Amino acid sequence: MKFNKKKLLVELRVLFILVVVAFTVKATLVEIYVVPTGSMENEILVGDMLIGNKFIYGMRTPTWLGLPYSRIGFDIPWLRLPKYKPVENGDVTIFEFPRDPFQKYVKRCIGIAGDEISISMGDIFINGNKMEFPQNAKYIKDHLYEPEKEQRLYPALKGNMDNIETFTVPHKGMKIDFTNVVEWTSIITLLTQDGNDVRMGDRKFTVIDPQEVGRTHGFLKYKLMGLIMNSTSVKQKEYRARSNYVSGLVKDNRSAGLYNPWEFTIRPGDNEVIYENLMVNGEYIKDMGIYTVTHDYYFFMGDNRDNSYDSRFWGFVPDNQILGTPLVSLINLANITSILKDPFKFLRFNIVS
Repeated sequence: MKFNKKKLLVELRVLFILVVVAFTVKATLVEIYVVPTGSMENEILVGDMLIGNKFIYGMRTPTWLGLPYSRIGFDIPWLRLPKYKPVENGDVTIFEFPRDPFQKYVKRCIGIAGDEISISMGDIFINGNKMEFPQNAKYIKDHLYEPEKEQRLYPALKGNMDNIETFTVPHKGMKIDFTNVVEWTSIITLLTQDGNDVRMGDRKFTVIDPQEVGRTHGFLKYKLMGLIMNSTSVKQKEYRARSNYVSGLVKDNRSAGLYNPWEFTIRPGDNEVIYENLMVNGEYIKDMGIYTVTHDYYFFMGDNRDNSYDSRFWGFVPDNQILGTPLVSLINLANITSILKDPFKFLRFNIVS
């Protein structure tokens, strides 16, 4: 059989075009997500394979070029096209996790830009109106925390997971008067999320957290190992590997002078020092006086209220990290191991609402 080089080149070109089209669609229109946690139960279950609509809130052109499903690549200029509808309170939304955009989170929107939000004994109030508890949402602990209980939340929030004092979701055009700032950690975080170069002395601030990046390191590898090896041994290997990986990331950050805003302790007497030395885009904030926020932000919570790592603990999501909304879950991969016993057990058709 004669080798046809011309035909091979044509087929490779067609294959390349198909791959480019497929990943363009994935990046801009529709994407498949597999849910790793139970934070949205019972609306969305662990292992659900979701079909995500990425154009409803405004299709984004590709933001990154590299090896798909890996961290190998680089950012590229992008733009967002007009949206079909805005994000609204109650929407189940897919977004990039601010502390590691490689991870995609699915939560319910509780507050849009400019909203005043409070939580009292588990009840959520948006601009003074009580939010209806989602139909499939749940609590798993048998009690609600009293307002007096202290819990470590995002620094801008006061209270605990069941009780949070009224706060305003940051919005485009909001003014920050640096002379009146009392709590600096969330302000530095917001300034960084807003796309600024924020520095103080030899520190440059970033919201990308090595601890969060390390959570996905080797995830698939150790899942597969757990199917054929002793689970305890695999967990030990995974823990050591992730610890070493995170230590390496922290070391790299220190070499580059990068720090997370929440990493260093700010004592009451430090406010004046921060005011005198913090710089935004090369300008001291004491000379700026006022900063105007350039992005709209959102506040998200999981329906599984007692088992959700959400905005109560890590803060707000900027508009440029909103991706879309899940349309439907077709199958549940958590049950795929039982497919031989019951081929239909892993099927799960559920319209997300």
